[in-house]
Amino acid sequence: MILSPPLSEYSTHMDGPGADTAAQAKRQEWFDAVEESRATCMAGEGFQYVPNHFDSRQDSSALNISSLISVLPVPNLSSDRNVVSQIGYGVMGTPEEQIAERTVFDANAAYRETLTATEADAYGRALYGDYHDPAGTTGSSCTGKALAQFPEPGQSDQEQSFETEFWDLVYSAWLSIAGDDRPGGLDDDDMTRQLDVEWESCLSSKGYVLERIGEVHGPALAMDLAVRTRPDGTIGPLHFNTPSVDIPVEEKSLLGTESERKVALADFDCRVETDYLARLTSIRVRRDEEFIAEHQAELDRLVAAAESW
Repeated sequence: MILSPPLSEYSTHMDGPGADTAAQAKRQEWFDAVEESRATCMAGEGFQYVPNHFDSRQDSSALNISSLISVLPVPNLSSDRNVVSQIGYGVMGTPEEQIAERTVFDANAAYRETLTATEADAYGRALYGDYHDPAGTTGSSCTGKALAQFPEPGQSDQEQSFETEFWDLVYSAWLSIAGDDRPGGLDDDDMTRQLDVEWESCLSSKGYVLERIGEVHGPALAMDLAVRTRPDGTIGPLHFNTPSVDIPVEEKSLLGTESERKVALADFDCRVETDYLARLTSIRVRRDEEFIAEHQAELDRLVAAAESW
């Protein structure tokens, strides 16, 4: 973790002014109406849909830069090797416990877990439409119909002003620090890619075969490997388009087994051998400094604007 990267000076302002009490109440009323409409529509399509409860943490267009700014995009491991040997990456809990946690924000998480791949696809199309259809079918989906019936309320004047003037700046900052391989992001940096090549070579030298998951690279691959490592040390396959209910629990969850902890230890040792965290931190700091130099005038205006929020 980076305790105070250069962008932290501006990060709290990048989340914007937020909605006032009256605007928040209006959004809750709208959210509830949309959810009830979705539920009625989905029932007509033959699916169960429980209206979600309004939560301001989810109902926000902010990118939450302030919460991302001090975090490196790598799986968390203790800095003490003895602790890693005892807990590895930790325990994710049973699928039921994970579903219960997701249900805090999505009342339909448990239901979707029971669907087959075909049913889940039909469920998604009914709820959201087919985003792969060039002709566009989202308007005829249950969500599309609900939003047509209940248009989203407008933003407050402060929110509109913030989005108009600063959204491009905030989005650029987010892309710069994001760790998901977007072009121009931290993972896409040539120095990060070289670092990941060294780390992956180290892990391979310890006998671990890393299988690519899209564009994922670096320590995230080790954590995925640990998730798929069974208690007997064998490794489950990559599961693409497989309903969660059909994947054995030992191939989709961290259970804290010895085999999982061995993967975590190999990851720990390779981070030490490559000086991974220090080098990645250095890359982040350099990128922060470059971003600030390029956008200094905009950042100064952001700080000045924040004084009126």
